Amino acid sequence: MQQRKFERFAVNGSVAFLGDKARGEGRIENLSLGGAAIISDVKVAKSEYLRLSMTWPNRTDRIDVDLAPVRWIKDGSFGVEFIRVNPTALQMLRRFIEQLGLVPDEPASSNL
Repeated sequence: MQQRKFERFAVNGSVAFLGDKARGEGRIENLSLGGAAIISDVKVAKSEYLRLSMTWPNRTDRIDVDLAPVRWIKDGSFGVEFIRVNPTALQMLRRFIEQLGLVPDEPASSNL
């Protein structure tokens, strides 16, 4: 079995996504610095490229991911990999995860 590059953590967030064929909203089931699992009734295709806008309860900021291909699909959910995240959004993502006490301090990179 292949080891994941980033550890995943259960979270409760909302996401809006837009691709060439798919557009919709969902709930973020788990999150890492490298991707997320999304629960949604909207059908997406494996390998479709999406733009994401993620929000969290009790927070006013949002984290945008510019390029996130769909890597897997299961009934009612799918997983995306974060390929292109601007440096500011990546820092926000890292801070969000750190505030939850989930990852040690490491330098963030905009090239995941």
